[in-house]
Amino acid sequence: MKSKVWIGLTAVLILMCTLIFAGCGSSSGDQEDPLADGTLSVAVDDTYLPMEFRDNQNNLVGFDIDFANALGKDLGVKVEFQTVAWDGIFNGLNSKQYDAIISSTSITPERQKGFNQTDPYISNGIVIVSRTDATPVTSFEQLDGKTLGAQIETSADIAAKKLKEEKKTNVTIKEFDAMLDAFSALEGKQIDNVITDVGVGEYYAAQQPDVFSVTSSTLTNEPIGITVVKGEDDFTKKLNASIKKLRENGTLSEISNKWFKKDMTKDIDTNLNIIE
Repeated sequence: MKSKVWIGLTAVLILMCTLIFAGCGSSSGDQEDPLADGTLSVAVDDTYLPMEFRDNQNNLVGFDIDFANALGKDLGVKVEFQTVAWDGIFNGLNSKQYDAIISSTSITPERQKGFNQTDPYISNGIVIVSRTDATPVTSFEQLDGKTLGAQIETSADIAAKKLKEEKKTNVTIKEFDAMLDAFSALEGKQIDNVITDVGVGEYYAAQQPDVFSVTSSTLTNEPIGITVVKGEDDFTKKLNASIKKLRENGTLSEISNKWFKKDMTKDIDTNLNIIE
């Protein structure tokens, strides 16, 4: 009996040591390649014009859609899109429901703590949008006594709350699940102003110049990058190499001119100026 007990204990110890060393042996060099299956799975919030949205035929279109498809072509993989509400998009990435978020995601120090973010592929900052039939708001302080719309949990929403506290501005911040809803509320005079990304604000103003106008200067500098799971360094390097190639061969410029009528992908200021 005693010898059988020792044999059993020895087997257990060997198994434990094997598991311990196997765990210790894993490193960044042993990262699982998200592209190994020949597919790049991408999460987008499809209510964020003109970055990602549905056209009249319910097709998924926008800057990020064109960019992701160009990225997939360069990487030699198929791109599959998953539409996800913004307030759950980061949790979905952490649970590996998709490989990457390519959905107008600002690069911020807070996000860099929890995720890997690539080099920026388009410039960005937040602005205030006013209705053309109202007094233009040129600074955050001028929002005093007004209602400001923001998409929930975006960098613009976070900045608005922080500025309200810092500047002691008596502004009511109304959060919307989708930026599309915020602009609809602004047009319908249910709110007074909107705070959003500069490209988004300029797009709406260009589409409906008799309704919307970007009236403030750019309040932050938060260029946009791809977001992936923390520690996926090899994957991040692959994405950065493709971003560089798409910039150098003019693909990014072409996509930007298509959606913004100007190139927002060159000479990007990488010195972050974030309000969070």
